[in-house]
Amino acid sequence: MSFSQPGGIMESFPHQIQRPAPEELQARQRFLMEYPPFRFLPQTENQFIAATLGVENYQSGHVLFIQEETPINAVLIIKSGTLERSVTHDGQHAVKEVIERGRGYGGISLLYNNGISTSTLTCKTDVSVYTLDLDNFFRLCIKHSAFARFFSSKYYKASRQFSSEAEIPDIGVYDMQSSFFPKTVRDIALSFPSCTESTSIREAARLLTSSRRSAILVTNENMLASGIVTDYDLRNKVIMEGRAYDRPVGEIMTSPLLTIDGDAQVFDAIFSMMRNRVKHLAVQSNGTIDKVVTERDLFLTHTRSPVFLLKEMSSADDLGELKACHEKLPDLITTLIESNARSIHLNMIITSLTDEMLHRVINMALSQVGPPPVEFAFLLFGSEGRKEQTLKTDQDNAIVFEDVAQNDEKAVRKYFLELGTTVCDWLNEIGQTHCKFDIMAKNPEWCQPLSRWKEYHRKWIESDDADRLLKASIFFDFRLGYGQGNLVKALHNSLFQKLVEWPGFFRHMARNTSQYNPPLSFFGNFVLEEKNGRKGLLDIKMAMQLVVDFARIYALQDGNEETNTTKRLEQAFQENRIDRELRDNLIHAYEYLMHHRIKHQAEMIKKSTDPPDNYLQPEKMTQIEQQALKEAFKSIRSSLAKLRLDFFLHF
Repeated sequence: MSFSQPGGIMESFPHQIQRPAPEELQARQRFLMEYPPFRFLPQTENQFIAATLGVENYQSGHVLFIQEETPINAVLIIKSGTLERSVTHDGQHAVKEVIERGRGYGGISLLYNNGISTSTLTCKTDVSVYTLDLDNFFRLCIKHSAFARFFSSKYYKASRQFSSEAEIPDIGVYDMQSSFFPKTVRDIALSFPSCTESTSIREAARLLTSSRRSAILVTNENMLASGIVTDYDLRNKVIMEGRAYDRPVGEIMTSPLLTIDGDAQVFDAIFSMMRNRVKHLAVQSNGTIDKVVTERDLFLTHTRSPVFLLKEMSSADDLGELKACHEKLPDLITTLIESNARSIHLNMIITSLTDEMLHRVINMALSQVGPPPVEFAFLLFGSEGRKEQTLKTDQDNAIVFEDVAQNDEKAVRKYFLELGTTVCDWLNEIGQTHCKFDIMAKNPEWCQPLSRWKEYHRKWIESDDADRLLKASIFFDFRLGYGQGNLVKALHNSLFQKLVEWPGFFRHMARNTSQYNPPLSFFGNFVLEEKNGRKGLLDIKMAMQLVVDFARIYALQDGNEETNTTKRLEQAFQENRIDRELRDNLIHAYEYLMHHRIKHQAEMIKKSTDPPDNYLQPEKMTQIEQQALKEAFKSIRSSLAKLRLDFFLHF
């Protein structure tokens, strides 16, 4: 073949071309307008493409491409004759289709197989083809979404030809649509008695007792619920304080009310109670409040409940009690999994509990080392920073402290290094293990003043060195774990300003991400590994990392402080960085993978044979689970194709 090698950069468009004769140009335009995806393009675009096409002729029997060997140097459009596309799969060679006039070949290989032919292509007859150069092909994909979607839909159709005969499941059918309990808050909430704000405390207590409820709603002069009084309020605000029983109940009510919509899932109520440390939520329906959902309604008084465990952690007095709480986490998560909790909810539960543990540890450490000399923030990175912790999460943290005079910095740094060392060692003692790469606040390199952290960011952004890109991918997913939020805000502002000044950084990150692929061959087979004598393993964390990296790039590009991957994907859609289909597919894929990852870790902990890891064994999964896993990997592969287009990685 005599196709020219791809070359040039985006600024080189339009290329210098040798225009065909007018009659030939019109014939090409009519030809292109007859066939997708070119008929999706504007007429002016087709006119330009028609003028740039090359023409090649081949004899019958000539082999144009060999599967998984031949690089694609141009996209072919069949002008006349027929081509035969065949593949070798599981040792079996089979003809898959005959490609005739108007059909093309090469686009899927370029977008989804790193530019290597996915099939063997042979001339069944004498063939004449138009050739579309790579620069123009990628430009059309970038500029015209309908053109790119044509190849995306063909890719999914082609990849499914190699799947099981069984129906291919929608990932969302499995755990994406399940809830913690298959009910809404309205389904379990109960009607509660009410009284006015002017009602006496004595009368309110009598009403509460006769109703056999744990609280009473309080209404204002407009008969709208304005507060709530619980038996706790009566004990602590009346009896303990010696308040007169004839005083109005409005004096002791809790206001404003914490409310939740009646259509919310039961899990949302659970998480709201955890976040706000309350036992009652007022249920709002059509703008009015007439019901209350309680901790007891949600079965949260049981020891295997997230609220119960959170209370235990918040009242723990020493490391031994915190460690005992941490050891209950796997059983709790197993219970939630068995109750069909979504993976996003599991992440939220684990994050809430580990955040509470961190707060208790830091408060204990501050009591030991003394008050901080200046403002500081304890930063969280990695899965902690993204609020996506699993049951196998080590420490990734650091300290940033306020800039001080040079002659004071040594003493200030010494204090925070002692604090960081104490916190990290205590977390390790409880069960949150030290980071094997030493990314912790006990490491002097990661216990620095604000100005030094800004300098770190500058160096990582201005270099395409692999090690610095790795640091950026770790340290740019940061959030406040404890301390002063203004320091985190200042660090974000500085980071985004540097990124505006160095836009090439995003291309470096995109190029680094696109070097990897999910563990799935083009023909739908799992790419398995062997680890520690165990064979047939899938590294599910690596596949998920590709989604994390994809979402991070667009979030940083938009100056978005959000670190959670699914929220980043949602915001990328809102900013028109990705379309609805890709957003939905990636979120479903990520949640599905997260669900199996946490479930696998919980099972390993329960068996107590080996430490939990991130390696699944497909042979132990059902056929439907395996197929859904493959669909998730295909969605991730599509996201990498978009990354290559958006950041011109083919040029």
